[in-house]
Amino acid sequence: MDLHFKIQDWLKARKNHLCHRQLVIISGPENWAEKLSQEIITIAEIPENKLLWVGDRLDSSLNVDCLTYRQHLGTEYDALVYNVYTGLSASALIAFSGTIMAGGVMILICPDFTRWPDYPDPLASKRSSYGCNQNAEQSYFTRRLISLIQNDLDTIVITPERINGHNVFVPQEDIGRKLNSSTPEQQTIITSILSMSDSHKDRPIVITADRGRGKSSALGLAAKELIEKRSKQIIITAPNKKNVEQVFAFAQSSSVAQGDTNTNLAFVAPDALLAEPHEADLLFIDEAAAIPASILKALLNKFSSVVMSSTVHGYEGAGRGFELRFKPYLEKNKKGWKAFTLTMPIRWYKNDCLEAFWFRCFMMEDITSFSTDKHITTITEAVLPIHPDSIIANIESNKVIEISRAQLVDDPILLHQTFSLLVNAHYQTSPDDLVRLLDAPEQRLFTYTLHSKVVGVALIIEEGGDNLSKLSTAITLGDRRVNGHMVAQNLALHTANQKFCCIKQWRIVRIAVDKPQRRNKIGSALLNAISESAKTKSVELLTSSFGASENLLNFWTQNKFSPLKLGFKRDAASDEVSLIVGRALSVNGSTSVSKVRDQFTKELHYHISRYHRMTNTALLSKLLIQCKCESITVDEQRRVACFLSSKNPFDTFSQVLAKYLLMKLSSIETISDIPIGTDLLVASLLQFKPTETLVTEFKLSGKKALNKHIRLALIDL
Repeated sequence: MDLHFKIQDWLKARKNHLCHRQLVIISGPENWAEKLSQEIITIAEIPENKLLWVGDRLDSSLNVDCLTYRQHLGTEYDALVYNVYTGLSASALIAFSGTIMAGGVMILICPDFTRWPDYPDPLASKRSSYGCNQNAEQSYFTRRLISLIQNDLDTIVITPERINGHNVFVPQEDIGRKLNSSTPEQQTIITSILSMSDSHKDRPIVITADRGRGKSSALGLAAKELIEKRSKQIIITAPNKKNVEQVFAFAQSSSVAQGDTNTNLAFVAPDALLAEPHEADLLFIDEAAAIPASILKALLNKFSSVVMSSTVHGYEGAGRGFELRFKPYLEKNKKGWKAFTLTMPIRWYKNDCLEAFWFRCFMMEDITSFSTDKHITTITEAVLPIHPDSIIANIESNKVIEISRAQLVDDPILLHQTFSLLVNAHYQTSPDDLVRLLDAPEQRLFTYTLHSKVVGVALIIEEGGDNLSKLSTAITLGDRRVNGHMVAQNLALHTANQKFCCIKQWRIVRIAVDKPQRRNKIGSALLNAISESAKTKSVELLTSSFGASENLLNFWTQNKFSPLKLGFKRDAASDEVSLIVGRALSVNGSTSVSKVRDQFTKELHYHISRYHRMTNTALLSKLLIQCKCESITVDEQRRVACFLSSKNPFDTFSQVLAKYLLMKLSSIETISDIPIGTDLLVASLLQFKPTETLVTEFKLSGKKALNKHIRLALIDL
């Protein structure tokens, strides 16, 4: 039968039956594929306002750029066409798939499968570091994507020669369920919110859900009942007013007017909510994962009845950070808080095949769904043989090995184990990171195996060297900033030393260890293996950059990494300042690191009372023992001794006491040797925290007690 008639039969079946949303692949020459896509849209009678065309489109300007996907979240379409010839963005694919209505189709226009892995993706340069040509070799991500498409009967594949695949009909038992209506899960949440409004207990409610699960409608329906039947005053906050449009839509009543602060439901931005006095019976915080943790904590302390909700789309972005970082805070500080997860989709039917495909593609399903036997067999075959570019860090046990991108894509279990460790260890993993893992030529991957299972992984990015040296002057002067080479560029600019652009270095992006295996020196074993491998490739410097915390600083300093630069601004997701650390692997690298350490010492001493007054004091204490300081003079020793033997107020002697403190800290060998009272000394003598703050923070009875404890702490140094 002619291809045209087969396509008509497929579309006719979709029109006559209730079908799941479906992925459609049109693989072939671009012009032909675009014309066929338009023909399908025409036959299916999809109006232009219900169609979203992403990427190039023949004879029409009604199309959007794939990188504008965030602007389309919350909108709905009957069909979406994505032209991969224009460029592939993993995050855009996932986001756009969530805009398609029940029964709709997502059409991907792509090259012939035999050519696609070698197709020069226009967006490849955005995913790789400057000087690295990602299109120089085939795309392993595309190779894997093609394999998933070919093995999925629920995906329609159309080529110039044939059409494969079939429609997936919604089961009869699901057809009776009305979409966009409340589910039993939502009713449970609504009931809990209503109960909380009556109890007045400080027990926050946290709602997490993938997109399309009715999180916003649950908040809106709860608000509607609270206002109409109980006359409650509700404030809702979110990163952007657009985020809560659906909440207001579901809460519509005569007493609700969006944005009007005189009504029962009002939107107030998070910063304004803290800066100005506001009263409400309940506070709703929508998209909480995108609000800095410090603001969330302040809001929890300001309002007694709080409902937080967040989109956690698999592992994507800040939603994952909310899981990893903020829930432990609630566990410690808000006993009795309740967590709810919405799993039933309300905008499409359960077991939706479009969502299932993209979840498989980006490994959003549970890794434990794979059998143990498959784990053991596959990992043994994939990891233990030595790849030509691999290094064995421990010949006797074969535990640490470098894994190639080809190995990852050829072994799905190895890929799942590796990527799931990276996802669970970090709060800002996105679908694009999977593409980089498989395709970015400057990335390297080391794994630690135990009983043939991957329990540790380290991800490396090559920086500096020949690729960056020709731009070293412009980068150092601040005239250029290129993709990648994050630490190399940062240090060159910060130190006014273009040498950091020229040094060949590896940045350790992430180290992840399976939770049951932590504290077993696996992370250190990975670092040692990386160091040995780097030396064989003439790498002169290892670096890393991360949100500074006491535990992470302990880990890096124990592994001979020195702090090189402490940032000023807190990261919105982690609520921590960034810290760059480094470890020299050559004489040249050692000279450079030594100079930066000297600069770090001077800057930390200078900035600690200016930019770091609110930084974690215990962290600063641990950083200060990494700083070498000059001894105090005989006259200064006499002044310190005078204070220690008197009852004089400490602020009279604060300058010399601060210098004495810095000298004593620089003589401490390890973090474990820091005396207990050191944090009080750092907070008072170096951070210059106000007396009232010090008394409260260190649980003292008053200024007299503060003076006494400072004296005792100095004696213990």
